Amino acid sequence: MVAVDPDTDRTVALRKARFKVRLRRAAEACGYENLYQLGRVCGISKDSFKKYLSGTRLPNYECILRLSLALGVPCDWLMGSDEGPMLRAVLKARDIDCACKKKNPVTTLPSRERSRNDSHTRREAEC
Repeated sequence: MVAVDPDTDRTVALRKARFKVRLRRAAEACGYENLYQLGRVCGISKDSFKKYLSGTRLPNYECILRLSLALGVPCDWLMGSDEGPMLRAVLKARDIDCACKKKNPVTTLPSRERSRNDSHTRREAEC
């Protein structure tokens, strides 16, 4: 019989809960109305992405990295680490940058001229 550590179970459950909240918050801040679109941009299957959004599963490191790049947020914040002074400064700078872009919109290239590899850059520009 395998002993189950209740503290570990609570920690994993807390991580999953924080991840799903922060994933939704960052996706909505970047303008993703359909959250599954974010999964497609990052190359994550709809089934896996549904589990991330419901909080039943945590992504592997590669998926976390893809999501953080597409959303323009640090991996550790996305995974639920507490916001320290450095992270607050990064997020504040990002908010300022987004506000400036809203005041002075950048002209974008037609979609056929964009490459697939710059999808995360494009999402950041739309924030």
